[in-house]
Amino acid sequence: MVNIIEEVQKLNREYEEETGCQRKVMIMTFGCQMNVHDSEKLLGLSRSMGYEETKEEKEADLILINTCCVREHAEVKVYSLLGALKKRKDKKKDLVIGVCGCMMQQKGMAEYIKNRFPYVDLIFGTHNTVELPEYLYSVLKENKRVVEILDSLGKIVEDVPLERDKNAKAWVNIMYGCNNFCSYCIVPYVRGRERSRKPENIIQEVMKLKEEGYKEVGLLGQNVNSYGLDFDYDYKFPDLLRALDRTGIERIRFMTSHPKDLSDDLILAMKECNSVCEHIHLPVQSGSDRILKAMNRHYTREDYLRLVDKIKTAIPDVTITTDI
Repeated sequence: MVNIIEEVQKLNREYEEETGCQRKVMIMTFGCQMNVHDSEKLLGLSRSMGYEETKEEKEADLILINTCCVREHAEVKVYSLLGALKKRKDKKKDLVIGVCGCMMQQKGMAEYIKNRFPYVDLIFGTHNTVELPEYLYSVLKENKRVVEILDSLGKIVEDVPLERDKNAKAWVNIMYGCNNFCSYCIVPYVRGRERSRKPENIIQEVMKLKEEGYKEVGLLGQNVNSYGLDFDYDYKFPDLLRALDRTGIERIRFMTSHPKDLSDDLILAMKECNSVCEHIHLPVQSGSDRILKAMNRHYTREDYLRLVDKIKTAIPDVTITTDI
């Protein structure tokens, strides 16, 4: 990846020498915190290749749209946005337009975007974000259109350049994918099966964030309570929380927790760890056992209420938020 980043850097330097202008990137993000964090990677990769960030569409030489497929409104907005960008492309022939993210992982969607919007240069999914430099090189140097959707993520790639907002909080992925297959949810199909990052890599990232001045980290996973279940050794989410607590970071939050997997040891870790905030996001989804069964949630209304009582007994000042 380093070599191809350097090649795109060279192309961008040549462009700047010819025009006197630095190429700029604009990233538009739809969806959840996971998508926001993916966009931080897209921006980090773009910056490493010599692009400057812009919030102004008319200034951009590269526009990346990171899509969401959970909410229909987000999909409609993407279609509308792509339609409007045709005018920009007509005026600026060398503008590179890319569409990526969860929406592209849906069956037939990449082909639809390719045919419906022939001026889109890059189409890729959630599993190949780190290939952005290679794709850009193909467009800029070889004038190729790139469409590549991977069915799954292989090895987790570490040390991807990140460009976070300069505020007190940073998002940190601890795992990818989901194995739950709730009947209403598309996430396992677009994000793949559960894959946990190695604890040493997460700890190192949090320590670096602390050194950079961040006060709080938000640990991300579709179901953080499943962290470590794919390891061939015994290391679970409560173990990770205790290790991160020892880094000295001031505040740790996490989302999302699935009620069926929330263990007594996790509640104990939340109680014991000074840096873990007394807050848990615990989606209930429904108060009806019939609906919960149809949703394939694997708990009942009473199971959820007992779990809430257990958390409140251990941590009296806890704040519990939910989804319905």
